Amino acid sequence: ASCYYHGYVLAEMAVHQTREYFLEKEGYIVDNPTVGPTLEKSYWEPGNSAAFLDLVKDLTGKPLTGDAWIKELSTPVNSLKASEKDDYDAAVAKPHPA
Repeated sequence: ASCYYHGYVLAEMAVHQTREYFLEKEGYIVDNPTVGPTLEKSYWEPGNSAAFLDLVKDLTGKPLTGDAWIKELSTPVNSLKASEKDDYDAAVAKPHPA
């Protein structure tokens, strides 16, 4: 049904906007100790007591838009591949707790 697709698109938009928020604020997401607690407090703790659009806006400081997703889709594949490899290499090079 079309309502399912609408929900999937809203969720995908929120994922990209949330990722952009963390990357701009923290510089990285993987193995970042602030990401989990922030998501827990902002998205999961309120549960159904807050509207989905409000959850996204309260965390990211912006109303939900497709801008972050469109920016990623507009990035040439070779540039995206190189950027993701650089991010991966930087994450692997970081010391990890035992």
